[in-house]
Amino acid sequence: MTPFTYSPEPHVRRHGPQGYADAASYRPWLRDEFTFRCVYCLFREQWGRLRGTFDVEHFRPIASQPGDRLSYDNLLYGCTACNTGKGKQLVPDPLTALVCGDVWVNEDGTIEGRTRQARRLIRVLGLDDREYTEFRLVWLEIVGLAAREDPELYRADGLPQRPAERRPPAPARRQQPAGRNRAVVLCAKAEGYPAGNVLTATLT
Repeated sequence: MTPFTYSPEPHVRRHGPQGYADAASYRPWLRDEFTFRCVYCLFREQWGRLRGTFDVEHFRPIASQPGDRLSYDNLLYGCTACNTGKGKQLVPDPLTALVCGDVWVNEDGTIEGRTRQARRLIRVLGLDDREYTEFRLVWLEIVGLAAREDPELYRADGLPQRPAERRPPAPARRQQPAGRNRAVVLCAKAEGYPAGNVLTATLT
């Protein structure tokens, strides 16, 4: 398993909060719902600055489906790049189209869609372009180094606890597991990164 291994099954929502006045108020629930990463490209919060990096996204555009503006089932958690690429286009549901076996990331960072829906999402979002491919390759190498050099940091069960309450007005806050603020300094030997370039990354 790698950080770019998609879920083996279509995602079934765990939460169902209601009653908020705006979509942004569902953010804490969506962060937990989608394990703090983009539903499209699997970019994780810990890999970059949180502010301005992730959006609460309406899967069905509110321009055409205004009644779904505050529907939790219509909200996704995605990085700004993927959300911008999607725009107001109607695309296959990533929760069912992007599952392991239908989409696959190779060791060189390239991505393959093995169904028509997966290939359409990859094409619309540009997940197979050079920038995304190089990004995946760098993080595959970083995580591989962490697995070899710091097994404690590279832990499979390092996700925060789930919110205990499932109703408004106050979504539970994300809890940080012990050791989450530890950082590992890694040399990323990947295309586009000069030899000896040092990256500092906190991995989950």
